[in-house]
Amino acid sequence: MTKPNLSHWPTFPTVSHYAMAVLSVAVAIIAAEIMTRLLNTEPIALSMLCAVIFAAWFGGFSPALLAIALAVLAFHYYLLPPINSFTWKHNLLAGGVSEVSRLILFSITSLFIAFMVSAQKEATEALRRSSGDLQAAVEDQKRIEAALLQSEMHLTEAQRLSRTGSFGWNVSSGEIFWSDETFRIFQSDHATKPTVELIVQRTHPEDRAAVQQTIDQASIDGKDFDHEYRLLMPDGSVKHVHAVARAARDASGGVEFRGAVTDVTFAKETERKLRRSEAYLAESERLSRTGSWAWDVRRREFVFRSPEAHRLLGLDPERDAAPAQPLWDCVHREDRDRVIEMVRQALREKTDFEGDYRIVLPDGSTRYVHAVGHPVLSDDGEVTELVGTHVDVTEQHLAKVALQEAVDEIKKSEDRLRLVIDTIPTLVWRAGPEGIPDFLNQPALDYTGISLDQATTAWPRAFHPDDRKGMLRKWSAIRDSGIRGELEARLRRFDGEYRWFLFQAEPLRDQSGNIAKWYGSSTDIEDRKRAEEELRRSEAKLTEAQRVSQTGSFGWNVSSGERFGSKEFFRILGYEDSRSVTFDMVLQRVHPEDRAFVEQTIDRASRDGKDAQYEHRLLMPDGSVKHVNVVAHAARDQAGQLEFIGAMVDVTSTRRAEEKLHNTQAELAHVARVTALGELTASIAHEVNQPLAAVVANADACLRWLDRETPDLVAARRSAEWVIDDASRASEVVRRVRALANKTDIEKVPLDLNNVIREVIALVQRELSSHRVSLRMELEPTLPKILGDRVQLQQVIINLVMNGIEAMQPVTDRPRELVVRSGRDETDQVLLSVTDGGVGISAENANRLFNAFFTTKASGLGMGLSICRSIVEAHGGRLSVSGNEGPGATFQFVLPLHQEDAL
Repeated sequence: MTKPNLSHWPTFPTVSHYAMAVLSVAVAIIAAEIMTRLLNTEPIALSMLCAVIFAAWFGGFSPALLAIALAVLAFHYYLLPPINSFTWKHNLLAGGVSEVSRLILFSITSLFIAFMVSAQKEATEALRRSSGDLQAAVEDQKRIEAALLQSEMHLTEAQRLSRTGSFGWNVSSGEIFWSDETFRIFQSDHATKPTVELIVQRTHPEDRAAVQQTIDQASIDGKDFDHEYRLLMPDGSVKHVHAVARAARDASGGVEFRGAVTDVTFAKETERKLRRSEAYLAESERLSRTGSWAWDVRRREFVFRSPEAHRLLGLDPERDAAPAQPLWDCVHREDRDRVIEMVRQALREKTDFEGDYRIVLPDGSTRYVHAVGHPVLSDDGEVTELVGTHVDVTEQHLAKVALQEAVDEIKKSEDRLRLVIDTIPTLVWRAGPEGIPDFLNQPALDYTGISLDQATTAWPRAFHPDDRKGMLRKWSAIRDSGIRGELEARLRRFDGEYRWFLFQAEPLRDQSGNIAKWYGSSTDIEDRKRAEEELRRSEAKLTEAQRVSQTGSFGWNVSSGERFGSKEFFRILGYEDSRSVTFDMVLQRVHPEDRAFVEQTIDRASRDGKDAQYEHRLLMPDGSVKHVNVVAHAARDQAGQLEFIGAMVDVTSTRRAEEKLHNTQAELAHVARVTALGELTASIAHEVNQPLAAVVANADACLRWLDRETPDLVAARRSAEWVIDDASRASEVVRRVRALANKTDIEKVPLDLNNVIREVIALVQRELSSHRVSLRMELEPTLPKILGDRVQLQQVIINLVMNGIEAMQPVTDRPRELVVRSGRDETDQVLLSVTDGGVGISAENANRLFNAFFTTKASGLGMGLSICRSIVEAHGGRLSVSGNEGPGATFQFVLPLHQEDAL
């Protein structure tokens, strides 16, 4: 913001100004008396007018009024008999009617001239003040350029952090633009010109044909494209990139693509690790014979079963789909009622359940499973799903049966019992009612490396130090409950290695119901634990990747209405606790102006079952606005139901950078307009002085017509009309200058382009004369009207004319002629061209002439033609340049017709 210059404030007349007015009239009287006696002329009117002009110019309008009053008195005194003399006259009222009319006309003319001269002085002061404002505007422009540079640095840093580079591709010219991040992704030097051949060459050989086909198809169809491929780097490494582009039409109607390329190598590696984790989990389930499942309570069918769960039921996971019938149809009839009641109790009490039962396979064989289930509650507190695991415990059950049989045999033979227990491939132990072990089978002794006589005191030391306290607490809880239980802990092997084991304990009661012994087994679950830990790490990495990229994932099952979102998804929406967030609460975050559009897009996607991608705004609780980009992919689940998997990306910083760039461009357009005005200051002063000089001449002629012995009133009236016309012309010049310097928004009205051209030529006439350039205008007389902003179009034409004048400055061997033409082009649009005979434009510079900050002038900023193109395109037209057959170049632009004229 510029500071006001106090030296430019308007000043008021002082006593010296009034004294100067009196002195100017006195000097005029003396001059008139001398000229009358020496030259025998009648210079009284002209000398008095000169005194009025002098007083108006140096003192202002108020001193001029005093000078007019004194001049009228002097003029009256001069006309009294004897006339044409300032000798002493006795009768001051001896004048006739003709003298009165002359005095009135002289007064009117003097008032008008005083007004015009003071107005001209004020205009001159205004121009001087605008010069100071221009310097302040230049300083503002420098600050704007610095802000624009900082904005570009922020955008470059954002691209670097998100590993996303931007690009542009003009299909017609083959020109390709890359951002710095795009060069980094392709590991190319900035000096290397991007080409389609370079992209194909850098592509991995296995993906090269697909990439070439995508490029060819896009250049033919002119449609958007979105694909992923690999890059083979010079060092032999491989990158995965995701390229997306949107097609648009340039000013000449050609197809150009603007898009982004993202380095998704990290995401691909994460996905690969996740698949590997899933494979590890599947393998651990297979090794531990554990299958996972999910049961939909409302539909009363399985919505998920792992491959191991299929195999547990005797099905092929690759060939057979998950059966929709309830689980208890596979349960042995003797166990069915107990299983149904166990599940119903879990649904009623909304608690976990656990139990063992038998299932009958399709081939008629029987398996024993250990089931653990957990209820999943909806927002309203109702159970929607049961998730859990099935563990094939057939071998354990058979071992337990064998153990039970062995126990029975122990009653008959202790030796036979020990033989049976020691041959079971499971760690078996026994403890007294107080929980202290008094027996370990031989596999348990061999694994831990302790002897049977050390079992009582050494068994706690066999557990991992970190698990010992928790294990003792859980074992105490099982003993207090008096029912079957289990726990997990790490057990030390004889060589010092620790592995995870599942410890299961079963009480043996005597005839009185008291616990006589505790019998148990220990199962190695180390592989399962490692798989679970790997899965947790994969999920943590995925969550961190979403946080860094400000991308939240979500899912929506259209049929069931089930929805889920990642932590980053709810963070973008401004919700920290995602458990209580409903779909209506998500919609409430959408900006009120975008809510209808979002709802329509969601409804259309759910009806059509197609992918969706759109952007909208979020209105946060603190009043701030976020811009998000939503991408959703439609798919079918195993049941054939439609579901959407997608992502929401926070693109607020990108949108703010675009808005800031647009505002900066508007400010630069105003600075360029004021700069052009400053360059035309001399021409404008000439345009103002010319009608003012005509005013003086015509007023003098008017007085001469009236000074005749028989005043010619018709000629005097005509001269007075000319005075009025010239004054109006001067006022119009000042009005156009103020309009051109005024900073206002675009205001489109119906315009005659020929009139706009003539107004511009009037402003640059002095520049044409000072540079010895002749102007030839070939304007079509019946040109239809256009819809545009007069001031902005004047700015474009002034820029083109001034460029033509400057282009012909070095020319000395031929005439300097500038041709301005108007007409219609082949598409019946209004066309304006400016042709010069200058040095011309090279083919290399012609392609970059309209780029911002590119200039061929030593002192140019490189913004004039860029702003002109923005103005023309904002009016729906296009600006272009071409070389002449001879010397020089031609700039031209076309604009659409006003709709009423186009009909």
